[in-house]
Amino acid sequence: MELEQTPVPAPPAVSALMRRLCSPWMLCKRTILKSKLDRAVMERVRGRDFIVWPGVLNPVIFRAGRYLAEFLQHTPLLDVGKSESSALDLGTGCGILAVFAAARGYDVTAVDIEPRAVSCARANAILNKLEDKVHVVEGDLFIPVAGRTFDLVVFNLPFFRGIPTSPFERAWKSPDVIERCAEGLPRMLKPGGLALFVLSSHGDPQAMLDGLARGLHVERLSWRHFGVETMAIYAARHPAADHRGGAHAAL
Repeated sequence: MELEQTPVPAPPAVSALMRRLCSPWMLCKRTILKSKLDRAVMERVRGRDFIVWPGVLNPVIFRAGRYLAEFLQHTPLLDVGKSESSALDLGTGCGILAVFAAARGYDVTAVDIEPRAVSCARANAILNKLEDKVHVVEGDLFIPVAGRTFDLVVFNLPFFRGIPTSPFERAWKSPDVIERCAEGLPRMLKPGGLALFVLSSHGDPQAMLDGLARGLHVERLSWRHFGVETMAIYAARHPAADHRGGAHAAL
């Protein structure tokens, strides 16, 4: 069912002038951080430690994972109102979103198509003493959880279009993950369930928003400027769900 709702704003575009002003700093930053991509490193986010193995997307270097994880830590939208609340983390990577959702009381199923990411996420669940709350499985998007529904779905999926040429590129590039996620997400949410996700002004954010709007009520909760790009956090619910207070409750 396609919903009639006010168009949801994408992450604000960054002006050409701002991109030029930020480019020297970003080039320097990328040069410094690039060396961290080829070796196992420890990252710390809001008091929690994460090991990131080579070939697994680093949520601090690439910002989006950290941005959404920090939001998950404090938003009242994740206040668990019942026991055994369930969550799904799509494309878990190093498991940062799964860990923060589990720390809020959810029993989390985390999915990733890359075996290296699966083992990395399992290691981080153990490192954060949440291995009883986080179950990591290998598979493509919704396939490993077909037939199940969840109270919460979180994701930081590839922003960019294209055919990945390596396991690492799969974390940020895909020809069709936007459409497949938008099509399958409504079936994954329980009545009254909530999806929280992050999009970037890079890539194709409007396609995700337009796709989800055909079956869910979507709203932008917050956004931040990161120099050459902006990122925004969104909520999606079934249209029958009570979403009063939305953005105000999230901040």
